[in-house]
Amino acid sequence: MERFNIIFNRYIQYYLYGIVVLLIVFIFTYSPFILGLIIGTIGSLFNTFTFEYYLAKAKEKDNIHISTGNVWRYLIVVLACCIWYFYKDEINIIGVVIGLMISYVLIVFKPFLHKK
Repeated sequence: MERFNIIFNRYIQYYLYGIVVLLIVFIFTYSPFILGLIIGTIGSLFNTFTFEYYLAKAKEKDNIHISTGNVWRYLIVVLACCIWYFYKDEINIIGVVIGLMISYVLIVFKPFLHKK
């Protein structure tokens, strides 16, 4: 689990920097697109945490159940879309989708980022 903490702490640092920058931009612009990006990025943070957690558990030698937490990640996406649905006038769905895609881009490119 030590390796999990090191990897996820690196990811959470970048996510938090991005969310803070988006919050500052939102304060000055009140853009629905930026608010959608914030919601999507927060969902993406939870998706990355879920993926990394289940991946670390799957790598344990005594574990026979292998999972990447797909159900939880889908539920997070559905929750983000429900937030958009209830606040359609204040939140842009394109921003939510782009924010949510950050975690999937990280999942796809993770092997290239962490070559040993």
